[in-house]
Amino acid sequence: MFFKRKNHNNNNILTAEIHHDEIDEDLDVTAAADSDEMDNMLAYALDAIEDDLQVSAKSISGSMQKVRSRITEQLGLLDSIRTDSKALREQSGLAHKNATDLADSISELATSSNEIGQQVVKSNQLAEQAREVADEANSGVMELHSAIEDITNVVKLISDVAKQTNLLALNATIEAARAGEAGKGFAVVANEVKSLSVETQNATDEIVSNIERLQASAEASIASVNRIIEVIGQIRPSFAAVENAVQEQVSTTTAIREHAGDTANFVEEVARRVDTIDTSAARAEEGGQAANMAGNEMGAAIQALGSRFTMMIRQNELGDRRKFDRLPIKLNGHVTVNGRTASVQSLDISFGGALLKCEEDGILVPEQTADLSLDTIGSVPIRVVGHSVNGYHCTFGEMDGGFRDALDRQITAFQEEHASYVELAQSGAARISGELTRLVEDGKLSQSDLFDTNYEPIPGSNPLQVRTRFVARLEEVLPPIQEEILENAQSMAFCAAVDRNGYLPVHNKIYSKPQRPDDPEWNAANSRNMRMFDDRAGLCAARNTRPVLIQTYARDMGNGNIVWMKEVDAPIFINGRHWGGFRTAYKL
Repeated sequence: MFFKRKNHNNNNILTAEIHHDEIDEDLDVTAAADSDEMDNMLAYALDAIEDDLQVSAKSISGSMQKVRSRITEQLGLLDSIRTDSKALREQSGLAHKNATDLADSISELATSSNEIGQQVVKSNQLAEQAREVADEANSGVMELHSAIEDITNVVKLISDVAKQTNLLALNATIEAARAGEAGKGFAVVANEVKSLSVETQNATDEIVSNIERLQASAEASIASVNRIIEVIGQIRPSFAAVENAVQEQVSTTTAIREHAGDTANFVEEVARRVDTIDTSAARAEEGGQAANMAGNEMGAAIQALGSRFTMMIRQNELGDRRKFDRLPIKLNGHVTVNGRTASVQSLDISFGGALLKCEEDGILVPEQTADLSLDTIGSVPIRVVGHSVNGYHCTFGEMDGGFRDALDRQITAFQEEHASYVELAQSGAARISGELTRLVEDGKLSQSDLFDTNYEPIPGSNPLQVRTRFVARLEEVLPPIQEEILENAQSMAFCAAVDRNGYLPVHNKIYSKPQRPDDPEWNAANSRNMRMFDDRAGLCAARNTRPVLIQTYARDMGNGNIVWMKEVDAPIFINGRHWGGFRTAYKL
């Protein structure tokens, strides 16, 4: 059967053509023994390399996990700093507003205090002016009082003269009466003088009365003016005290305003510093996220490197430690672990173990034992040796005869069913190998060009397409082979050659349409040529050096559309050197 495993001493790996007619039988035995020993040494070396690589990868992955943990911790601290700085910035903004409002209020208070001071100074000046006016009024009233006294004296003198005149007129009247007729004319004059003196006396009495009232008013005015002067004298020290207090208040409010302004400026500077801290923290957070992303990418790259190397070893006859081929046979069943049961499905299976997809997370863990029951096959104990994105990798324990016989029938039926698929893939790989070899022999491509791995990105392509030095020549020779095979195999979905890194230079015409600008979903389904397919299935097909590989393939057609495929792949060799593989795929 084409699935039969080859031992590590397979003579196809190291061929020793011994001509019995030229070399004796002992030399033949010795050559065979040397070949076996070399095969065993190479197998041991590859096993050791794989083990060392896995240990190194685990160590580096552990270190990267610690780095990621520290970065995550630092990102948490930076997030806390940003949260605190944001709160501080908000508080600083509020404090700045309050300080600014306080400075404005104090400025207004200082302005009001200045105005009050000015009013106090003005009031003090008015009080001083009032005192001066009162002094002038007091002087005037005193002068009036003195004048009134002078007038009083004059009026008294006039009154005295009037009295004397009246007395003289009375005497003249008496004397005129004594003179008789001779004195009548003098009597008339005497009576007139008497009347005049009486009127003068009455006028002087009235003047005296008025002067007395005027003098009383003057004295009252003097008393009022003196009281005003006294009050103003009492007010002036109060005005001086108020003026001093206002000046002190103005000085104090000015100082407070300056301090409030300094406080507002300080708070504003704090807010600017907080913004700087926040910006720095944001940059540090971005750097941490970038470092974390780089760490994740590095961890993924390390894991991918380990997977790629292991895949390269496992897909090589000499380095593959499996005793049996894993075949993509889907069988439903269930596992039982510590009394818990969960549904499972086999993704691939062999006499040595199976890759399982479990419906319930957490029920299967590495290094755990369980009981597996598969429909139409039976039950067998298993041990979980690992877990990946593909599923749970399990090895079988001791199988009973019924399980082994049922599994053997299942595998035999699968082999018989896929014999034509295998022959088609192998013949296609042989035809492609012949064409590529002729390109080198005819000088159209050098061996170096054909194994070129300088993948140059095509600008603007999305998903990314790349070119190599051999693409143009392969676009001439591959389509006739690939299109003929696809056309004649009715159930085939696609067939294409890939180099050893999973690079697919020339696809079937239906999947080789020019990309549309800004339409990556359409491009993913229709422009699949010159693409790198280095997922698990792609690398397995590319790195496989055994006669055939049958596997399942989750084909991503873009826009979340995953189409499950069954692949039959065969290796391509150029002048004895492994170039890649020929992938043929069928819808499940």
